[in-house]
Amino acid sequence: MLTSNNTSIGIWPKLYCLWAAISICLAIAVAGLSDESITRILVIIFLLCQIPLRTVLVKALFWLSPKARFVVLGTLLAAVVEGFHMISKPVFLSLQITKNTSFMQGLTNYTLDLIFTVPAYLVIFSVIWWFINRYEYKFWQYVFVIGLAQALGDGGIFFFIGAPPMLLFLPYPMTNYHAINVIPFLAVEGNLNENRLSSRYSYLAIAGIIGTYLVCGAIIKLFGRAFGLEPN
Repeated sequence: MLTSNNTSIGIWPKLYCLWAAISICLAIAVAGLSDESITRILVIIFLLCQIPLRTVLVKALFWLSPKARFVVLGTLLAAVVEGFHMISKPVFLSLQITKNTSFMQGLTNYTLDLIFTVPAYLVIFSVIWWFINRYEYKFWQYVFVIGLAQALGDGGIFFFIGAPPMLLFLPYPMTNYHAINVIPFLAVEGNLNENRLSSRYSYLAIAGIIGTYLVCGAIIKLFGRAFGLEPN
């Protein structure tokens, strides 16, 4: 798994991985090969490819400070995943890439998407850094807590409030964020503040990250409307 050498896999991580596998298979089986399913499959493949490459990936950008490495690595991985979402749910529906979209138009749409989303991810990963550098997170605690916070913050909270039974499929959207936040954590976990607090307040990251997503999302929508990319 995407773990550091000193990280063992206990029963709860195994159960979470089983839950994730079941929810992913069921969700795709029900939805079929929709644009959303194809996006999720691409994200999962991207996540799985990180496993054999993790020893190389965690050494990337080694010349940067730990905070900069974490934020930049996370943002770069998010930019890749953002590309997968261009066929299903880009930042603005008007930028969606379909089979009828030309290569140059698709490249333009993707570039516009990144112009709006990259600044938001820089802020989001800076907030995540603040929490992981202040509070102690075990690897699997980080995987679940931060993955949950990002999944809920990026619109998931409204979806699950409207359809509580869909919480059974919670790991399905969370994999989207495992693909962008695990490698950055592994890259800097040995360089985090030695005096981090072991406290239940570490779970405040969930509220903090959700709030950050909501603020960034509101700003993005505001600018999108101003530039005619988002309907009023």
